[in-house]
Amino acid sequence: MDVNALPDLKQNIRQLKNEKAEILTSSRDGKKLKRIQRKVKLLKRDTRNLARQKKKLAVLAASEAAAKAAAEKTAAASAAAAAKAAEAGAG
Repeated sequence: MDVNALPDLKQNIRQLKNEKAEILTSSRDGKKLKRIQRKVKLLKRDTRNLARQKKKLAVLAASEAAAKAAAEKTAAASAAAAAKAAEAGAG
């Protein structure tokens, strides 16, 4: 499942909860209630899994950004050291 589907899943859960409330007020049909409760349960499971994936992707992106920043800092420091060494050699 796509991580961007998270809001859609949550909207589906809200809609099913409204349907459940409607059934409770009108007919109290046990079969329909069980079916809706099962759907909500499965959607909540999917939501948890997607949230976990989204969190992992965010951590991965942050660590890649940190690694890139560290590499740029190291490259800048080595370039400065090389320039300093060239000045010392010329001077």
